[in-house]
Amino acid sequence: MCATPRAENYAVAAQEIVSAFLHDDLFTGVVLVAKEGKIIFRQAFGFANRQWAIPNTPETRFRIGSITKQFTAAAILRLTERGKLGVHDRLGQHLPDAPDSWHNVTIHQLLTHTSGIPSYTDLPDFLTRISLEERTPKEIMELTSGQALEFPPGDRFRYSNTGYILLGSVVEAISGQGYPDFLENEFFQPLGMVDSGYDHTWKIVERRADGYTCIGGKWRHARFIAMSLPYAAGGLYSTADDLYRWSQALMKGDVIGPAALQHMLRDHGQGYGYGWFVGSADGRHFVRHGGGINGFLSTLDLHPDDDLTVIALANLQASGVSKITERLAHASLGLYQTPHEITLDASKLDEYVGVFRLGQRCFMEISLDKSGMLCAHLTGLQRLTLTCSEPDAFFSRTRGIEIAFSREAEGKDSVVTLREHDVSFAGRRIDEAVYREVDERQPENGEDNSADSTELSQYVGRYRHPLMHFEVTLCGEQLSVQATGQQKSNAVFESGRCFVLDDTQAKITFEHTDRDGVWGLTLRHAGTQLHAFRLFDANFHEA
Repeated sequence: MCATPRAENYAVAAQEIVSAFLHDDLFTGVVLVAKEGKIIFRQAFGFANRQWAIPNTPETRFRIGSITKQFTAAAILRLTERGKLGVHDRLGQHLPDAPDSWHNVTIHQLLTHTSGIPSYTDLPDFLTRISLEERTPKEIMELTSGQALEFPPGDRFRYSNTGYILLGSVVEAISGQGYPDFLENEFFQPLGMVDSGYDHTWKIVERRADGYTCIGGKWRHARFIAMSLPYAAGGLYSTADDLYRWSQALMKGDVIGPAALQHMLRDHGQGYGYGWFVGSADGRHFVRHGGGINGFLSTLDLHPDDDLTVIALANLQASGVSKITERLAHASLGLYQTPHEITLDASKLDEYVGVFRLGQRCFMEISLDKSGMLCAHLTGLQRLTLTCSEPDAFFSRTRGIEIAFSREAEGKDSVVTLREHDVSFAGRRIDEAVYREVDERQPENGEDNSADSTELSQYVGRYRHPLMHFEVTLCGEQLSVQATGQQKSNAVFESGRCFVLDDTQAKITFEHTDRDGVWGLTLRHAGTQLHAFRLFDANFHEA
């Protein structure tokens, strides 16, 4: 491990950390790092508006998504300090119009995501229909008011945006102010947070960044969302400076008193407090929360043991903000180790260029970019720059991917082994013409799924998505699916090649053609879709 860097050297190390993500189109935004009350790194990257090439600056405003939840929690706690309510009050005491089955849910359970109330953002058509229409808080509540509780209140943790919509409504009911006005009057103005507020759809917000996605190197505007929908669960905008100002005031007791702050930052189960995730890593305590909303991703990390704050705000939906803040924190504490790398001649790098087949429709294309750096483009994943750690071995600086090449005969490398999410799988070099032909005949998802197909063994295997792997297994007549880092779920047959996961009610459709058989799966859950490609078995030997 390297020693704790001097202040004059930290900016160089931080710039190097962020630059890797910039190169792979995995970040554009603002980063701020402060230690012991002093800002040691504060810099903007990329464009706030790509059409007019307007750059991001430290003063650029970003939608912060679920970081909003800590402001909602602070509002509730401020009202408790004034004796207006208690965290163990029942919801029905303050919102009598709520569904009867929600009346006995407590404020504490809403704050800690243990209410059992279904999240409206989990509805199947949230992205395609619901999020496009403006709604009042009551109308948002009605989206799931007819559904049963997912579990008895207090029984377990399940993240629920509906819970924080209800908390915002409680703030309004008790204070007599609109939720945006309460935050403005109680927090933003007194703390000098002049660059923070509620981002109404109709509102012109000066210096606010536009939100983007980037797929295959192609930048696009993010999908529209009516900003009344996130409300008290995710409707705010802010800047890195304002969030730092907020976090300093919060930790000093200028927002809520010590007793309320202790409740906010304590683990009430499942690593969650009131509007914050809490835990420890490397023997150090942390509190943090991220925020994701169409075209934006953000992270606010506090490390109280080291008086360290790390903030990253991105106007890019699939951004690497969590990895960026983690590495910036480690670098400031002397815990970040620069990966070992070696330099290879251009002629040597050219030997790796080609296409490797990992599954019927899953490929890895190795190429050289304009600067002569080796790159990997895996199906469904953004192009990644590769760094050489030793001959025939490479890694990505921005994702947990390691790639090794090997030869079976003289000449170019013919086999590639990829390690990702602690799973290794192999592929073989193929003719690029084969790759192009398969790429051109990619079918639409849902093709050939009309007829019921209950021969369960055909679905068994591993499926790769950039964020996770899926392991599909069969025990007797029970098909099960396990995603990376999650528990195994039973898959219940619905129709065609569609199954329902019994614990989350997510739906999986296996993609199939007569020519390729089952070549992938599509997971539909919480208004989103994930497409995963089936990988060849480890002993696959077809050229």
